[in-house]
Amino acid sequence: MNDPPESAAAPPEPVEPRISYVIARLERAVRAQINERLRPHGLTTLQYTTLSVLGSRGQPLSNAQLARRAYMTPQAMIEVLNALEDKRLIRRDPHPNHRRVYPASLTDDGRRVLTLCDASVETMEEEMLAALDPAQRERFAEWLKECVRALHAGLPSEGDRGQATAAKVVA
Repeated sequence: MNDPPESAAAPPEPVEPRISYVIARLERAVRAQINERLRPHGLTTLQYTTLSVLGSRGQPLSNAQLARRAYMTPQAMIEVLNALEDKRLIRRDPHPNHRRVYPASLTDDGRRVLTLCDASVETMEEEMLAALDPAQRERFAEWLKECVRALHAGLPSEGDRGQATAAKVVA
């Protein structure tokens, strides 16, 4: 019997993509969707992240504090803060005890825009998770958090929940 030439052999079975590849694709898709939904509000993802951090903290934060919480360099945060201040979404007032520190806080317009952006991102998340029931959504969120914690990538552990606040979006 003659075997068919190797080039005529059946194509190999498709290989399932690695989980890290799927996560990277999801991250790109989420980022693109967030950018699209923020565009009508005139914000970038980094600006939205900064507003989210300020909104979740409820108190003025310094450039260094914001940079750490939003996973940005202090230099990048200065640019973000300047843009947000130009848009009148934040204000920076002198710190009473430190001459060179100007903590940022949300303005009324900043809170309004943050609320609108949060609603847009919430809608995107609802669309993304539409095929999951509430219990699956909860488990999925916990699994994602555990993966982030396992790689020491910035979320507090279960015991530290009250001590740290993460941004609503990945910058």
